[in-house]
Amino acid sequence: ATGAPLAKRLGFTAVQLPRGGDPAPLRALELGYYLDQPIGKGLLELRDEEWIAVRTAYESTRDPAKLVRPNCFAAPGTVAEAALEAAAETRRAAGPGLRFVAVADEPSTTRHDGPLDTCRCGHCLAAFRTFLAARVGSVDAANELLGTTFRNFADVVPPTVDQIRRRELGDNALPRDLRAYGLWLEFVDSQYAAAVRTIVQAAQREVPTTPVGLTGTQAPAAFGGTDYARWLPALTLVEPYDYGGAGALVQSLAAPGTHRYATLAAPDESQLGNVPLRAFVQARVAAMACSGLAGVVVWNDTAVAAKDGAPTPFGGAVQAALQGLERELDACAGATPMPSSVWLLESQPSVRAWWMLDSAQDGMTWVRRLPSYEALHSTSQNARLGWVRLLQDLGLQPQFVDAGALPERLLRLRPRCLVLPATLALSDRAAQAIEAYVRQGGVVLADHATGLYDETLRRREAGVLDAMFGITARSLLLADQRVREGACTSTGRALPFAEQGLRGELGERGDLADTHVERTIERGRAVYLNFPVVAYPSWRLDPKAIEPAHELRKRVRSVLHAAGVEPECEVRGAGLPTCIERSFLKLRDGRIVLAVRVAAMETPSILQQLAKDGPRAVQIEFLRPVTLRRLDGEVVGQGTTFAARLDPLRALFFEVAR
Repeated sequence: ATGAPLAKRLGFTAVQLPRGGDPAPLRALELGYYLDQPIGKGLLELRDEEWIAVRTAYESTRDPAKLVRPNCFAAPGTVAEAALEAAAETRRAAGPGLRFVAVADEPSTTRHDGPLDTCRCGHCLAAFRTFLAARVGSVDAANELLGTTFRNFADVVPPTVDQIRRRELGDNALPRDLRAYGLWLEFVDSQYAAAVRTIVQAAQREVPTTPVGLTGTQAPAAFGGTDYARWLPALTLVEPYDYGGAGALVQSLAAPGTHRYATLAAPDESQLGNVPLRAFVQARVAAMACSGLAGVVVWNDTAVAAKDGAPTPFGGAVQAALQGLERELDACAGATPMPSSVWLLESQPSVRAWWMLDSAQDGMTWVRRLPSYEALHSTSQNARLGWVRLLQDLGLQPQFVDAGALPERLLRLRPRCLVLPATLALSDRAAQAIEAYVRQGGVVLADHATGLYDETLRRREAGVLDAMFGITARSLLLADQRVREGACTSTGRALPFAEQGLRGELGERGDLADTHVERTIERGRAVYLNFPVVAYPSWRLDPKAIEPAHELRKRVRSVLHAAGVEPECEVRGAGLPTCIERSFLKLRDGRIVLAVRVAAMETPSILQQLAKDGPRAVQIEFLRPVTLRRLDGEVVGQGTTFAARLDPLRALFFEVAR
């Protein structure tokens, strides 16, 4: 009665339609809508009280019998009934104005990425035994993998995470055998992915041309079902929470044409600092336009409007930003980012292994390793984000490739450079494909701890690619791994090392470790930095960390240059920081657009400081002659060098034609 007219008055184009909601009043107002959670909560996402009750019961008793998830995925008929419900509700809400269907919001097997090895109900244990038998074939092989002594599959019960931690984390060395832990998480991930695919596809059949998927998805984590490669390709709509490099990962792993959305929420004081609210929101919206998102979900009604219907300060800021960037948002909506010839490997086994190492000091409190803490202290998340930011600051748009698909992908396509970001776990098959790629002229660039585990999480005595890199010695002591909990503990060097005790045939010698180890193999080259790229997100915008950030960029740039990887354009200007993002987008109408912005949303005070004197004069230099036009069609000129003025709180958008 009030929300829809208010949305219309404030200039929004669509609103959320809850389960059971009537779309007729929205259509009468010519408002679009998205159907939210057609199956309700409780299956793909637990309510806080449901999750906390299970966690508390287990935490107080450590009894595996308490590890039972409400509405278990394996319970007979549960997923099938949810799929029927999703189809029926989608069919009811279908019609003009339906923008997309979000079958779940903040979905997870736990709660967000909260760690708990659920579900251990009878249905799940039976399903796990079937999964295990198909994987290993015999009960003897199952016992060898799990470290158990069961006589037949009907009796098999996998060890809990607590049991595995007690067995594996008591030594000074890296854990030897995390296979039981990795296998259980793989089972949960596959179970969750099957449920997501079944329910999404049931809704999609009802609205074949309307995007269907998930909102509020978490970055890849050990727990929660966040193995993107298993379920993301089945979606035609996704709204990831953009932390830990998740936004860039979705761009690469989602199916072509998938609609990507983002959430715009009112910032708190810690995010704003001394930056005016309107400036902050404008910069956020400009960044969204540069990503080719299909749209933005503004959260929520009480944040944008007061009780009397007048816009709140946040609501006014949203209105101003959306109106001020209307041309850019409309042109770039649903655009396809055009990646550079640099691949970043995404390894879910590495995500699992890093969680175990990161949480080693948590003791019994590991069950309370909350998502907000994990986002700051996760090595896998910070390494992914570090490489994304580093390559973006060098003017590139990297593309992620799932480790499981790498061997086949390398047979069909050959990037100029393959990057292994904190790839702690790597299969023999992937390693062989990488070595063949290098011999045929490819360039591989790794940071640290590469291939110390296989894909099942059994530790090797040496990295699987050590010979390729020319690594002659390394330490397997936990204390010598200087990257832990998303940070680096090494000090005393301008650019600290990541692994103590590492030695190579050819590299820069140090008292405690060699760095920048490299080797030429036939036509290709392998470079092992032994530097903590995981720290780059915190270095890049910190005036006190200019030296390591600059040195790391210089070294990576030199490797990329030798591989033939160059940015399509450079942006220069007096007083400009190094964090200038250059994104090439292919619009829905086929045009190619260059978007340029100052990528400093993590420290918005930098944007405010740069913007105090107005737009900055910049020079855009292309590798090859182009014709540059504004989005309204006005020709800027032809050539390789163009003058422009960049507002640090907005972005520049140019159509590029060769």
